[in-house]
Amino acid sequence: MAKRPCTLPNIEDLSKDQERVRLLPREGRHLIVGGPGTGKSVIALLRTRRHHRTGDGQDYVFLVYNRLLLQASRELVDGAINAETWMTWFKSVYSRALSRPCPVIDNVPYALDWDRIKAGCGKSEIRDLDLPAPMTPFLIIDEGQDMPPAFYQTLANLGFEHFFVVADQNQQITAAHSKISEIEWALGLDVADRIELTQNYRNAYPVARLARAFRIEDPASPGVELPSRQASVTEPVLIEYGGRDCRWDFAEIVSRILKGADRDPARLFGIITPDNETRQRWFDALQRHPVKLDHGRPNILTYASGDVPGERSFSEGGIFVINAKSAKGLEFDWVILADIDRYYCPADDRTRMDDLKRHFYVMVSRARERVVLCRQSDRPCPVETLLPTDLNILKRWR
Repeated sequence: MAKRPCTLPNIEDLSKDQERVRLLPREGRHLIVGGPGTGKSVIALLRTRRHHRTGDGQDYVFLVYNRLLLQASRELVDGAINAETWMTWFKSVYSRALSRPCPVIDNVPYALDWDRIKAGCGKSEIRDLDLPAPMTPFLIIDEGQDMPPAFYQTLANLGFEHFFVVADQNQQITAAHSKISEIEWALGLDVADRIELTQNYRNAYPVARLARAFRIEDPASPGVELPSRQASVTEPVLIEYGGRDCRWDFAEIVSRILKGADRDPARLFGIITPDNETRQRWFDALQRHPVKLDHGRPNILTYASGDVPGERSFSEGGIFVINAKSAKGLEFDWVILADIDRYYCPADDRTRMDDLKRHFYVMVSRARERVVLCRQSDRPCPVETLLPTDLNILKRWR
């Protein structure tokens, strides 16, 4: 497979705001807030490099949301990182500190019982305990909005002092998440201590403009400035397929994706699906669809929650089929949002609609160059009410 750029930027390529964040003291508690593409995760990874060189990788841990993001992060630093998924790490820290298993709900390993955790780890409950000192005193936390407030409160009560958290309240995709104000409160920070990044360094102008259409105005989540226009970049498009009066069908879309990957083997296509059934359908079609290609069938991979990433790589071109929640923090050259008609969006539930807008905000902003949305024309599409009607922002083909 052809290689694609998958490295951290050089320090001299950072903006003034990014460099200001990079040079924050190693000690203390820092909260960096910014939208997609502003370089929050890049700066966090550069900070791990600083710790890795100073402390031989033993005095810090870089915490990420899931296994797929963990692998992508390791590739960016060529493996030189002490990184773990946040929940696995937290359970081990809890067990080590309190000499008992971390409480879970109904014996489900990843359903942490935060009520019991808070009850057993309040300041008064642990005041007289002889707790061991934290093994990794410096915590660098990516996508910090997706950890619950009790996560931060518990760590502070267990003796952790040094936090470097990057977060965006508008990218919450989990049920047990934190508002920026809750992170500030848990870490004892003032609003004035927050540093905001606003410049978009990832998305092409049309992609950033579509992502902004899904952004929820929130004073705790700074807006992202649109990048400069690029005449050569194609606008996002919504393709309706499969109906009697549609010139597009599923096979044609699959064929176009395969041919696109064949034309540029170094480009990574991310196909983001609403559920496992849809993920498997698109993955199987891409593997089996008969099509003549110059370079042979591209590398086609998939991932579902709970899988071990294994051979999946973000440093090579190909096609990656994943569910929406697995897209958190990732980056692709092209993004195809598959079968958006399968997202549930009740018109009378404002909270659910806002949650879904955040999902689309995250998914669209994964793309560097182009976004394509697909829907089956013979099915109702509840999320239609969330889509921009301006054809200059989202073209429509059928």
